[in-house]
Amino acid sequence: MQNLNLDLDPSDLPSVTCSKCEGERFSPTFIIKKVSAFQSPTGEEILVPIQLYKCDECGEALKNL
Repeated sequence: MQNLNLDLDPSDLPSVTCSKCEGERFSPTFIIKKVSAFQSPTGEEILVPIQLYKCDECGEALKNL
């Protein structure tokens, strides 16, 4: 695997904004999906956490990642 050495200045990168309120601050949160026993590799029902980000201003989930 090639090691990438990127020389980036964070101030030059565009900020991600909330589509609802244009806020720029986000917090990680999770949704939980349920996998049925039929679909599960263990044969038992399992819960799968999926991380996403929500806007700190309005609570809207970030959709453009």
